[in-house]
Amino acid sequence: MKKITTILAMFSALVMLTGTSAKAVTLKAGVSANSMGAVANAQEVLKDSGRVTNETDAIATTFASVFAEISSDELMGLGFGVSYAPEVVSLNDEARNIQNCRDDLPALGRCIAGTGDSGLQTIAADVDDLVNIYLTLPVGTGAYIKAGWMMATMNTKENLTTGSKYDNIDMEGISIGGGYEGELGDMMFWRAEGTYQHWDDITASGSEAGGTSGSRNKITAELAGVTGSLSVGLKF
Repeated sequence: MKKITTILAMFSALVMLTGTSAKAVTLKAGVSANSMGAVANAQEVLKDSGRVTNETDAIATTFASVFAEISSDELMGLGFGVSYAPEVVSLNDEARNIQNCRDDLPALGRCIAGTGDSGLQTIAADVDDLVNIYLTLPVGTGAYIKAGWMMATMNTKENLTTGSKYDNIDMEGISIGGGYEGELGDMMFWRAEGTYQHWDDITASGSEAGGTSGSRNKITAELAGVTGSLSVGLKF
């Protein structure tokens, strides 16, 4: 609901800015095929034991999206648009065998499971409902630059030996890029585009507290990537 409200508010604001001249306004809508590559750096700290695990992973995915835009000749061709992708990527399952040692044994070079937190642990997540709210500005015949604000949901799917769970995470970030647009007859167009995305740092805490006061599983992550898109659409 928050995403829908934000989109409607931004569209209403731009329509008001364009004034009353219908001839000065262009509406566009279309579909895009996207290919994205990203790098994620993540760290997990387990409650009580303080065990730290660092992971760096490369992500490659393709996904489809739809978009709608409005632009005004009265604003030097400045355009406002919204794109939406229901499904973006399923992150690879990460499985680790966790073994927390009894406190009296690590110094002797031996490890015997001393808590119920030991065992096979799996972590996975899907990134869905990607919304990009953006501005475009023509910089030549067919060429344009683009900047936007993104939001998405990371749906966590984990099986932790600690019994803890992570809530789904609302992600936010920015995108910058540019592209080229050409005509396909009087009412259709095609578009090729490249963008860079940088997401705000992601933080999530586990649902169950440990024996140490205030101790919880914690994940922090950094995510950035690039996306190439090919689009077709209609203009009105």
